[in-house]
Amino acid sequence: MQAWDAFLCDLEEKLGKQIVKQWLRPLKIASYDACNLYLEAENSFQISWFEEHIRKIAQKELRNNNSHLIKIHFISHTKEKRKKKEEPLPPPLEIQPDTIDPTQTFTNFIHDEQNALTVQFFKELSPGVYNPVFLYGPPGIGKTHLLTACANKLRTQGLSVFYVHAETFTEHVVKAIRNSQMRNFREIYRNQDVLFIDDVHHFARKVATQEELFHTFNPLHTSGKQMLVSSHLPPGKIEEVEPRLISRFEWGIVFELYSLSPQKMGQVLKNRARLHHFPLPDPLADFLIQHFSTSSKSMMRALEALMIRHKSSETPSLQEIKHLLADLLQVEQQSQLTPEKILSAAAAYFGLRPHDIMSKSQSKECVFPRKLAMYLCRKKLRLPYATIGKIFARDHSTVMTSIRQIEMKSGFEEIETALEEIEKGLTPKGS
Repeated sequence: MQAWDAFLCDLEEKLGKQIVKQWLRPLKIASYDACNLYLEAENSFQISWFEEHIRKIAQKELRNNNSHLIKIHFISHTKEKRKKKEEPLPPPLEIQPDTIDPTQTFTNFIHDEQNALTVQFFKELSPGVYNPVFLYGPPGIGKTHLLTACANKLRTQGLSVFYVHAETFTEHVVKAIRNSQMRNFREIYRNQDVLFIDDVHHFARKVATQEELFHTFNPLHTSGKQMLVSSHLPPGKIEEVEPRLISRFEWGIVFELYSLSPQKMGQVLKNRARLHHFPLPDPLADFLIQHFSTSSKSMMRALEALMIRHKSSETPSLQEIKHLLADLLQVEQQSQLTPEKILSAAAAYFGLRPHDIMSKSQSKECVFPRKLAMYLCRKKLRLPYATIGKIFARDHSTVMTSIRQIEMKSGFEEIETALEEIEKGLTPKGS
């Protein structure tokens, strides 16, 4: 039926091909006439999901060639009815919040001056005054710790606190839809004093989850129940999340959490080491900060690996640390690389500016460094040819040809020397 196919194609643009493929394409057309379409579903879950998310859209947009609305009906089979009678009712929906660490408190949350006002606000939070509270900042800087500290404090005040990661919320939505228990889901989420949702940027492209979060947000906000959410990005920069949901995030107050200074990060590392009775003098802490600077998570991961791998009770030397953490150092070095750093290293080696390499100049002085930089972007970062082409403002076929030319000349002294020196420029000092 052309009208139904056209309707599904329109929904693919709005909801995404995966959603339509999973929930709507399996529906079979049993029969149809000018204004009625009869569909067969594989199970009751599909019908429930359709009624929940598609029915209202179809009532407005599904039309025949004469622009008359087409009404959708689902065929119920005797077999399906009998099966329903034989099957026991599904158990009550079990939705549990994520476990939060009771040791993550304000007392052991280390911060510097630029985060002082944010931390003070969370310490003195009065539910319902600013709603929602939106906290953002790069990964690994303590957003989860700060939210957890707030949750732990509010629980001591006798409030019902429900803390979930964004992916857990999505799992709960999916489980409720599959078990036809959305009413239970809503009763659980809408009857909390305080709702925490961590990392809401993970809702990108999850249409059904965004829809349910929107309808969870409204009744909580109307009844004055507090919501706190976090993200890697400020509300306006989160991509592929509905504008109406973004606007809800901006209704209350937005805080940015900044990365710690090296001095404070050293304090965090020493506190963690002290809890495990592990000696960590300043030079060792400085080494971890210098070589695992992508995030505090990578630093903590390195410290934990060091505590596990170092068997002696004596303080490890810098040489021992390099040996014990060689694999993590390599991963960290790769994660620190960017096309911009490769471009800068290539330009520095040849005595050029990055702008010269990126220019349209076809002189040997610019073309050769450009090809080497493209080659390293492919080798070190494993970037697709099309992506490298966008970076260098070249067609992907030009990128492929340039990289192959370098590969074919591998072993030539000029090539090997240049690559070796450029790669040295990519290696952090002291490694």
